[in-house]
This record gives sequence, C-alpha cells and structure tokens, in this order.
Amino acid sequence: MPRIFVITGPSGVGKTTVAERLLALRPNLRKVVTCTTRAPRDGEEDGVSYHFLTADAFTALRDAGATFEDEEVYPGRFYGSRQSDVDALLANGHDVLFVVDPKGTRTIKARHPEVVTIFLDAPTDELLARLQTRDKGATADLDARVAAIGQERAIGETCDHAVQNPQGALDATVRAVSEIMDRP
Repeated sequence: MPRIFVITGPSGVGKTTVAERLLALRPNLRKVVTCTTRAPRDGEEDGVSYHFLTADAFTALRDAGATFEDEEVYPGRFYGSRQSDVDALLANGHDVLFVVDPKGTRTIKARHPEVVTIFLDAPTDELLARLQTRDKGATADLDARVAAIGQERAIGETCDHAVQNPQGALDATVRAVSEIMDRP
C-alpha cells in the first residue's frame, strides 16, 4: 500500500537537499511538485522545482477544491499541491513525498491524518547562516523567514518524527529519515 510522507522544517534546514537524496535512494518514492505564487529562484524550473502560478491562478485552483493542501505561508505567498497529482502517484503504486513548510504540514495532517510527518531541524545559528547564503540581498524575505522559526518549531512538535540536520551530518540525516520511512 503506497504511503504519503511529509518532510518539513524551518527555512534553510535542508528539506530539499534531504528530499533529493531520498528520491535517489528510494526508487518507489515520488515527490509532489507543489504550486507557489512566489517568483522562481535562480536555477528553479517551472514544473520541476514548483508549478509557479499567478495569485489568480492559485486562487482559482483552491476555490475549485482541486488542492490536496494549500496555505498562505508568508503574506501574499501561497503554496499548495494539486489533488490530481497526488492521486496519480498513488494510483501508480508510488509512495508520495511532500516537501513543505510547517504550516503546510499542519494543514496536510489535519486533512489527511494517515500521512507520516517528519520535522527536520538544525541549530538556529546554522539556519541563519544558511538563509543568509541562500537569500542574499532579499532582506524582507530573510527577516520574514527568521521571524517564523519559533512558530515553525512549535508546529514541528506536533509532527510524527523529528530529525536533526546539523551542518556536516547530511548522510546521517538521510539515513534516519529513510529508516523512518521503512517503519510500518
């Protein structure tokens, strides 16, 4: 029976990096490409990294009841996934992986309690350093992400599992998450 997993955590914790490693290790695992109204970052491709939508297109999708989950993560920044994408993966027998922020995780778990949620975390100073490196020049974005860390950690306490991802421990983090996925 295919299962749905959610990897979540504060911005800069390495959710995408851990997910990419898991996808390479687990041939039956497929990532849901989520939708967002934010602008693409350098190197991101529409339909691969995210489905980049206008606010109007996202609202239409949500209002039609066509989302598996959706959330306004930061003011004016919406994220969500299409129900049809999730259904297609499950129908083909694949385990499904979501990589979402903690607010999205809370929404998914409320709507779909069978989902296995895994919260990644790292020391605050490491998160700040990673965000400053990644979001160079985007002060407003950085400030919003830093302000959200405490709230995101509070949501993380409600997740099924928690795994630390400190600097230099990626292999151990991936191993720990993969072991969680192997549990019945």
